[in-house]
Amino acid sequence: MGFFKNQLDNFKQSIENQLDNFKQSVPDERLDELEAQGYDVSEYRKAKQNARSAKNAILEEIRNAHENCTNLTKLEPYMKTPRNIESEFFKAVAGKAPWFGKDKWRRKYSEGPIVYRGVVAAQSELYKPSDKGEDAFYAVTIVAVDKAHQCNEEWMQRVIKQLQDMQAGKVDTPSDCAELVDMMDEVDNEGDWRTGMLGMSIAEGAEAYYRKDVFFRKNLPNGFLPTNGILPQVCTNIPVKESHLPLTDDIPVQFYMD
Repeated sequence: MGFFKNQLDNFKQSIENQLDNFKQSVPDERLDELEAQGYDVSEYRKAKQNARSAKNAILEEIRNAHENCTNLTKLEPYMKTPRNIESEFFKAVAGKAPWFGKDKWRRKYSEGPIVYRGVVAAQSELYKPSDKGEDAFYAVTIVAVDKAHQCNEEWMQRVIKQLQDMQAGKVDTPSDCAELVDMMDEVDNEGDWRTGMLGMSIAEGAEAYYRKDVFFRKNLPNGFLPTNGILPQVCTNIPVKESHLPLTDDIPVQFYMD
């Protein structure tokens, strides 16, 4: 009798798991449509939130498992522009001069400000050390281009924390952050390349943008993301229209690692 009861319990558990998986798979947009038509979708929203919370708890544990400290103060000698085009910093960031447009190239890298790119979500592999330099993974990032915030570490860490709390369901998500938080949830989605401006509800007056990035381990300190979630870059083009994004180039890790 006990054998058949166990079989029945296992069958019921399997059905419940399948039902939960179905509830979690229904897109938020579809739930919004059904709710607008008067249907009660609270169970579906709860199932999706429970799944997100479980996933984010695992990601937070992974993020905290490996320390990877950088020293951003080492970049101070390179903050002032224009930079010396014969300096090691300029050569390392700018690379080899192009055949055409050399003057423009020199200006971009000698006058472009250093900015901090903050990682708000990433595939879990990027939070773990590895020596496989050619491996590449997705991340969702933000960057500010105004002078007050472009190298403001405290501001960046505040915003990263707020967005991660929204993703985890610890705080409500303002409407102007909904798309970004959705992108964070969908960081594994190879077809999701949305971009936009950081919502003013949390931007604190910053002119900041978000996008999806692809990071190679070989370009990261010790092959994975820093503990503070910040990667310094040189901004080679500041947008003149809201529909445009800033263009940035990586700063080699030797310039901000002890």
